[in-house]
Amino acid sequence: MYKMATRQVRLREDHHQFVKDEAYALSGLVQNAIDEMIEGDREPPSDANRPTEGHKLTRTSVSITDEHDDFIASHDFTFSVLVHQLIEERIELERKLREDR
Repeated sequence: MYKMATRQVRLREDHHQFVKDEAYALSGLVQNAIDEMIEGDREPPSDANRPTEGHKLTRTSVSITDEHDDFIASHDFTFSVLVHQLIEERIELERKLREDR
């Protein structure tokens, strides 16, 4: 059984609301993305910052396994940028799905 670590992240309020409205498990999205990075199917984000200017931020926590936490610590990327990119990807996917209806 995995032990869980918790990482704090500040989300843009619109991202936080999207996650709540769509009933996404943010921790699950992040864990899946880190698994993809570990397996070499996804590149870690190269950006060090995410666009937050003009947005209110909401602090939340993301649960990850110790293996994921070790991976993050041993690779040079900004965790909050990863979370931001994942939410942006999901928003874009939802937009495309709505257009196809």
